[in-house]
Amino acid sequence: MTPRKYDKTKREANSESIRQRILTSTLALHSRKGIFGTSWKDIAEHADVSLATVYNYFPSLDELVPACGELMYAVAQPPSLDDADAIFADAATLEERAACLIKTMFDFYERGEPYLEIDHQERTLQPVQEWEAYLKSLIEGLTRLALNPVEPDERTIETISALLDVPVYLSFRRKGMSRAEIEKIMNSLLLCWVSSPAG
Repeated sequence: MTPRKYDKTKREANSESIRQRILTSTLALHSRKGIFGTSWKDIAEHADVSLATVYNYFPSLDELVPACGELMYAVAQPPSLDDADAIFADAATLEERAACLIKTMFDFYERGEPYLEIDHQERTLQPVQEWEAYLKSLIEGLTRLALNPVEPDERTIETISALLDVPVYLSFRRKGMSRAEIEKIMNSLLLCWVSSPAG
């Protein structure tokens, strides 16, 4: 009888499948219960694996949170500064560029809404701090490009970036406002600030 050939590729594929199942379960639980409200036992039950298996793949939050962040990034697909030419391609006026900026950010928030709520305790985690710094930089960068050629000052960039930040969008959503209503409000606020003496 010929011994069964060891299939390394199949074993690696199975291992990656288990890892992805754990991450998908974790991301779903984090969106409902928060990072610190989710236990390894919760993850094991949701992913239908043993507790030891979860610990084997992710011994601590230091490994788990960045991996979940990568999955969230893939699911929510945040825009990039490299996308700017495509984002503003058909926008000739400041009003149109502002509308494109708002639509781009809100499209992303809509895709990522279940995963973007971050509480005070979660902000103590290094990967969360890095994500928030990246998002802040992204919003500011796209805002500068949207307002071109106005050449806004730093106060204007900070103000508009604050208006377009995730918590503001989520706050409007919790008030029961539709996406169209929020876009209209944001457009008015943005253009009002840019055209005002303060802006």
